[in-house]
Amino acid sequence: MKTTKDLYRIALLTVDWNYELVEKTFHGLKQYTEDHSDVQICVFDCFGKDLGNDKDKSEYAIFSLPDLKQFDGVIVQSNQIVLRKARADVERIIALAGIPAVAIGCELKGCSLIYFDNAKAQYAMTEHIIREHGARRLTYLTGIMDNDCPEGRQRLDGFMAACRDNRIPEENVEVIRCTWRTSDGVNVGKMWLREKYPLPDAFVCANDEMAIGLMATLQEGGIRIPDQVVICGFDNLTSAELSSPRLTTVHADITRMDYYAADVLMQMIRGEEERRAFPFDFELICSESCGCHNAPRSSKIRDLYFQQTRFLQGFYIQQDQMAEDLFEASDMRDLMQIISRNKKIFGCDNIYPCVNEYYFNNFDKSMWPDRARHFDYAMVLPNPDGNDPDFILFPTADLLPESIMKREHFLIFYPLHYSTYSIGYVALNGICTAAKLNLHESIFNFLEIAFENVRKKCLLQTLNDTLDNLYVHDALTGLYNRFGLSRFGQQYYDNLLAAEGTVQILFIDLDNMKTINDKYGHEIGDQALKDTAGLLQASCSENAFIMRYGGDEFVLIDSGRNEDLPEKIQAAFKKHNLTAGRPYSLGLSLGVIKSDAAERRPIHDCIKAADSLMYGIKEKKKTGRR
Repeated sequence: MKTTKDLYRIALLTVDWNYELVEKTFHGLKQYTEDHSDVQICVFDCFGKDLGNDKDKSEYAIFSLPDLKQFDGVIVQSNQIVLRKARADVERIIALAGIPAVAIGCELKGCSLIYFDNAKAQYAMTEHIIREHGARRLTYLTGIMDNDCPEGRQRLDGFMAACRDNRIPEENVEVIRCTWRTSDGVNVGKMWLREKYPLPDAFVCANDEMAIGLMATLQEGGIRIPDQVVICGFDNLTSAELSSPRLTTVHADITRMDYYAADVLMQMIRGEEERRAFPFDFELICSESCGCHNAPRSSKIRDLYFQQTRFLQGFYIQQDQMAEDLFEASDMRDLMQIISRNKKIFGCDNIYPCVNEYYFNNFDKSMWPDRARHFDYAMVLPNPDGNDPDFILFPTADLLPESIMKREHFLIFYPLHYSTYSIGYVALNGICTAAKLNLHESIFNFLEIAFENVRKKCLLQTLNDTLDNLYVHDALTGLYNRFGLSRFGQQYYDNLLAAEGTVQILFIDLDNMKTINDKYGHEIGDQALKDTAGLLQASCSENAFIMRYGGDEFVLIDSGRNEDLPEKIQAAFKKHNLTAGRPYSLGLSLGVIKSDAAERRPIHDCIKAADSLMYGIKEKKKTGRR
């Protein structure tokens, strides 16, 4: 049954471990949204490798961010998801969502497949090396073979089939198990040079990255290519085009293939296409590293070099400025606003840094919920419109606030995490130019370190504030102590004299604390001191300075205009004794000294004088009881 609607939402799940190939994918899909105004594509990308360690697993958490039931269809760049468990999880969430799905490059359960024939392409490359260049002894560097992703196996099968069909003796064929990385090629080259193995006629590599690593290492060891050995790769990366000699490789138009994948998915969503496999074309780029001569013109190489050089110059200036700003950030709000202002380095018009609510509001990890390894139920985002409020709290399930989702037709979501716990995610409305040069992962690593730096800075400040508070406050009553008198009491005294011209200092001593402690115990005595602190706070002006001077003695500094303050305190104590239901009565002796701006008596002289007055009153009470 055909369906039509105003806006179709498509999710793309991918892993950015081969930066250039994924970047080409993004351009194809972004172009699709520009050509189809009724389509929104949300990309969920991460930098997970195939190591399966805790950090990698935290990267793959991005696949749990979207609720695929809120999308009309999903595309999975399955050949980029090299971790077996991650692919199994993707198959599971697609099945639960029950929406049309297309896989690119590698078959997934329940998905249509857009692919180009890896075995056929590798067969054609290997046959070219054998027939056109006379190779009879061949060494093959494989991709990953044991993670259920068939690309590595398919390319090896194509290589082996070409060797068999062209009657290459088995003893002349060597296969070295590798993992797609440049370092694999480097290591193979070093081993050949170190052990002084005889060179084969050709090294056939399952991708360009290994081929380039191998070629550079052998050249450093004095091996001439292709004079002494032929080398070829697979994928036609920019680095293959710029290598010297230019690498022989296999080209597939990834941008066009992914545009086509979106088109197939839309046909499935509308009910115009059933699930099936769609093959895609490839092209051999036979160039200098195998002895062919269709190398790019020097002018094109110069242009690419010039473009990259100019980009890098601008990029590092932007990165240095962002680094300076980020590490000057005083708190989480400041940091997130700095990120929003530095959108240019990400190559997009808008960047949306979204932080888990618990991370934003609590810097102490021990206070975080158990779900701290994953995304919170709510996210905090700087208001992109610059209006009040400064920050927006929205449900994580919405991905971004509704007003933003309505105006953005192409978004890329990247996870933010430090070690194994989640910070949140960043959404870009464009393609990071640095991706093609393998730089945007470093930007995100940089952001994650900056977030953690600010979190720890704020946590340290909170701890310092707590210690500082303990330093100037009495632990039992919460009132100021003698250190608080030095830091805040003197200033308050001076401010009152300057503002009002008059100040009063009260010295208070509880009359019967020894009796309370002896009769009821020190816990009850402590309660009596706490009650006293509360009564004094309730009787004074809002900003009055109140301190526990020591033991059962208290000092108050308040406006001299609050003339009935002593009477208020006495009344509060009487009411407390009648209504509080304590097993004791609180009594007090109180001495008051006033000072004015003209006199400006030192604060300690005032306290001493008030203490003396209080002591005289206390002695009279004792005399009266005899």
